[in-house]
Amino acid sequence: MTIRKHNAAVDKTTNRKSNGYAIWSAVALFFFYQYILRVSPSVMVNELRFDFSLTAEQFSYFGAFYLYAYSLLQIPVGLMVDKYGVKRVVLMSITLCVLSTILASVTHHLYMAYLSRILMGAGSACAFMCTLKIVVDYIPKSKNGIWMGATLTLGVAGALIAGKPLSLAMDMFGWRHALLLTTIIGASIFVFSAFILPREKIAQPVAGLNASSDILKGIREILSTRMVLIYAFLAVGLYTPLSVMADLWGVAYIMSKFGLDRSHAAEVSMMLYIGLCIGSLVLPYLAEKYDALNQTIRICIFGILSSLCAILFLPNLGAFEISILFLLLGLFCGAEMLCFTGVVRCAPAGKTGVTLGITNTANMLGGAFAQQIIGFLLDRFFWKGALDTNGHRFYEQQDYTYALASLIIILILCCWVASKLPNNEAARSHF
Repeated sequence: MTIRKHNAAVDKTTNRKSNGYAIWSAVALFFFYQYILRVSPSVMVNELRFDFSLTAEQFSYFGAFYLYAYSLLQIPVGLMVDKYGVKRVVLMSITLCVLSTILASVTHHLYMAYLSRILMGAGSACAFMCTLKIVVDYIPKSKNGIWMGATLTLGVAGALIAGKPLSLAMDMFGWRHALLLTTIIGASIFVFSAFILPREKIAQPVAGLNASSDILKGIREILSTRMVLIYAFLAVGLYTPLSVMADLWGVAYIMSKFGLDRSHAAEVSMMLYIGLCIGSLVLPYLAEKYDALNQTIRICIFGILSSLCAILFLPNLGAFEISILFLLLGLFCGAEMLCFTGVVRCAPAGKTGVTLGITNTANMLGGAFAQQIIGFLLDRFFWKGALDTNGHRFYEQQDYTYALASLIIILILCCWVASKLPNNEAARSHF
C-alpha cells in the first residue's frame, strides 16, 4: 500500500511537470499578445495624431497611460494571483485587454482612447508575473532560467510582430481595423488558456501576512537597503531608452531623421527588441560565467550611451548602419536583467517577491515618465510653430534629436551611480 501511494505521488508530480510546458505556453502567449498592444501606438503614430489632432505631448499619453496602469498594478495584481490563482486572473486580464482594444478601435473621443490605453495596461499587468510564477511552479528548477529567458523572447516576438505586419494591415485596412484584428489573437489565447490552465487550490494566507503594518514595514526595510536602491535605479535607467525608442518615439524619429517610410522605420525600430532578446539571454550567462555582474552592468551602460549618441548625432547613416546601432542599443539594454539579479541578491530575507514588485513598478513608471518628458520637451521647448498640410504640429528632425538627447543625461547619471557598485568580490559581503 505504501509503495502504491509513493508511485501515485511520483506519477502526479511527473504529470504536473510534463504538463508544465503546455501551461507555460498559455500564459506566455498572453505575454506575447500584450506586447503587441504595448507597442502598437509607435507604429500608428501618424494615424493617431491625425485622427485625434494630437500634439506630441498628447500623443505621449498613449504610451504613458499604459505604463502607469501596468506599473501601479504590479503589487495589487500579485495579491490577486495569491488569492484567486493564475487561471482566474489571466482569463479576466485577457478579457480586459480584448475589450479595451475594441474600445480603442471604435472610439472617436480622445479621452475614451486614453481610457482604452489605461485598461490595456491594467489587463496586461499580470502577464509577466504570472508567466514567471508558472515557470517556478511547473517547470523543473534546473530549467527555470532557460524558460524565464524564453518568456522574454516570446514577448519580444510580440513586439516584432507589432511592426511590419501591423504597418501592412494599416495600409490595407486602416489603423482601426488593423487594431481590431489583434482581438482575434486575444480571443484565441483566451480559449486556449481556458482549456489548458488548471484551476488551482488557493492556499490560506498566513495570519497577519496582509496586515497593512506588516506590508509597510517590509516596504520600508526594502527602501532602506542601499544596494537594492542602486540596482533598482540602474534598472530604470537601462530600461528608459528602450521604452522611449521602441515603444513610442523610435518610428517617428527614424522617419524624420533618416527619411524612411513607416514600414521600414518600424522594422529598424524593432531591431531594438531583437537586440534585447539576445542581450537578455547572453549577458546574464556571461556575467555568471565570469563572475562579473557589476562590471558587465558598467560596460553595458557605456554601450547604451555610445549607441544612443551615434544614433542621435552621426550624420548620413544608411539603413544597415541604423539597424546595427538599434540592435546594439537593444542588446546593451538587456543588462536590465542583471540589475534584477542584483536586486534579488540584495533583497531582505523573505522579501524577494515584494522587492521585485517594487523594482518593476519603478521600472515601468520611469519608462512612462520618460515618454512624457520627450513629448513635453517637443511641445514646450523645441517646436518652432510649423504646421503640416493638415494643420497639425510638425516637428523637425532636430526637434526630435534635442528632445531625445535628454536620455543622455539619465545615462550619464547611471554611469556615476554604477561607479558606486563594488567589485563582485567585495559585493559578496552585501549579498
